Amino acid sequence: MNITCSGSYVKDQETLNAIFDKYGYTSPSAERELICLAHTGNTAALKSYADLLFYHKINCRDNYKKAFPLYLQAADVTFYDNGAHCGGNGTPHAYFSIGYYLTNYKCESVLKNCSTIDEIEKLPKETRLQLALDFALASLDYCESPAAINLIGRIVSEDPSLVSRLESGKNAKDYFEEAAEGGYVYACNNLAAKEADLIVNGVDDIDSHINSFIHYLTISADRLEPYAANRLGLFYMIGEIRSSDGRTAVFRDYINISFAKKYFQKAIVYPDSNSAWAYFNLIKYFHKDYDTNIDLLNEHMECIKELNPQVYDVAIEL
Repeated sequence: MNITCSGSYVKDQETLNAIFDKYGYTSPSAERELICLAHTGNTAALKSYADLLFYHKINCRDNYKKAFPLYLQAADVTFYDNGAHCGGNGTPHAYFSIGYYLTNYKCESVLKNCSTIDEIEKLPKETRLQLALDFALASLDYCESPAAINLIGRIVSEDPSLVSRLESGKNAKDYFEEAAEGGYVYACNNLAAKEADLIVNGVDDIDSHINSFIHYLTISADRLEPYAANRLGLFYMIGEIRSSDGRTAVFRDYINISFAKKYFQKAIVYPDSNSAWAYFNLIKYFHKDYDTNIDLLNEHMECIKELNPQVYDVAIEL
């Protein structure tokens, strides 16, 4: 598929930026204005509107299904029975999102159980991955996105035959590592998980793999990704490394209590459901901080309850 970009999106982005300059990036006024702008066909606003739906900043049914055609409009892309066509007048910032959909639809991530999207449903898996690679490579060309680098790794790991279309000598792992070093937290988490599996299974040169495990989790945790920060906190607290199948190995020589607390605290800066475990671990392992501060204890228990009720049920037993 030939994906081109005329550059007309730059003017659309400037128009959208003027809204952000006036109302801020996340205010309700800015979001309403960008939706109105999207309805005029502004490609940058269409992409941002799709993001609001995809990331559930707008509460409605079938968010992922509703976001996809907006990404297509933003990219000036039309799907048909055996492929897709790019008109060239869209924003390249939407290319990654389309490639992400094509790769993950009905099989991985938040799209695993999403509503049926007809444009994707009618495409064979092989065609989806070929198109996904086209969009990921275009996203990398125009936007230099670490997310696109990671997506390329995902695609060629799904269909190794597509490696022939990439730079000579590079494989899926090379792209994952490049994305991780570029700060893409999901690539870091995935590589850390692979290292954890090797470590728990008793790989040779285990110290080297532990250092890689720490390295990838640290990149992610230092960017405030809650899962990575909490796992790294537990590693420094009790020396635990957990594999994808739930088995654990303990390496007490790496215990560092001050590091553990630092990473548990990083896990609650930009909270999601994984942050509930970080709050739990702070209460469990640093209970003296709460003995004379019942207000802080109540606050953190409420955070756990809101973020992950299942963790709350465990926390009340502490």
